[in-house]
Amino acid sequence: MSPLPHLIVRSVDDFVTFMATHHDFDEQELKLLFSQVSRLEKTTKSLKNPAEKRKTWLQYRDIFLDEARISNGVKFWKENEESLEKAEKLYGVPEHIIVSIIGVETRYGKVQGNHRVLDTLATAAFHYPGGSKRRTKLFYDYLVQYLILCREESFDPLSLTGSYAGAMGMVQFMPTPFRNVAVDFDGDGKKDIWGNASDAIGSVANYLNDRGWLRAEPVFSRAMTSSPVRESLVSNGIKTNLDLGLLKSEGIEPVSFFSGRVTDAALYEFEGQAGPEYWIGYRNFSTLGKYNPRIKYMMAVAQLSEEILTRWHSMH
Repeated sequence: MSPLPHLIVRSVDDFVTFMATHHDFDEQELKLLFSQVSRLEKTTKSLKNPAEKRKTWLQYRDIFLDEARISNGVKFWKENEESLEKAEKLYGVPEHIIVSIIGVETRYGKVQGNHRVLDTLATAAFHYPGGSKRRTKLFYDYLVQYLILCREESFDPLSLTGSYAGAMGMVQFMPTPFRNVAVDFDGDGKKDIWGNASDAIGSVANYLNDRGWLRAEPVFSRAMTSSPVRESLVSNGIKTNLDLGLLKSEGIEPVSFFSGRVTDAALYEFEGQAGPEYWIGYRNFSTLGKYNPRIKYMMAVAQLSEEILTRWHSMH
């Protein structure tokens, strides 16, 4: 995969020249394609102020842990039990985690976004709010990968729709992970993450496995505290940079115990109904952050997965 040098791309014309030179695209065809692209103001506004920043944890939690998402998660699990079981065996990712991610991302495929992916990626690549060089380059790269994947999969670049940021399908993959880890899980010759639940399930599991998911290891636990928690112990990132033994020496114990070798941990503070709550995230919780590095997102996936698993067990 050729990197996209940030400095050479200052306009759509530069981008077209780059794609023709480095990836063997037809320059005239690309110029015609980009003449049909629209700048989306919604993309610009939403990138500047995503929901994870706008909403408190309790507001965010209420969106993703509602009754409909739990009950429909159980329904999705039942309808796709064979694919989910196969994915867990092959990739080591628990079925309820896969279901939860698809539930948080798109309500099990019901809300996939209706923005043309090419419009959103081009808007972010050429008009990123605030002019962030790092984010601009990221979306340049996504735009490159998007055009390549459309060529590889015989997709019309103007036909695919997704989120305000260009995420696609039931699993909301950006173009790069699509090319790297999307799978044809049912063997029909197509990687269809839009309408094929089996491909979506296999792709989520392959993504997490590729990012380091640890088979049969825990994800997270509520923490018990016996004394005030030192602020320096609380993490704001996805890395597990503390030892579980250190937390225990500080009077912080996981409520849920497990048998395993995992000692890497991170401590998180969330607002609860009755004050601060503390949670311990293990390396698999950190791996959820590689799907989306927002702590609220990671916790929503983890908590929804537990709710779905509890409901599933109560019915079986």
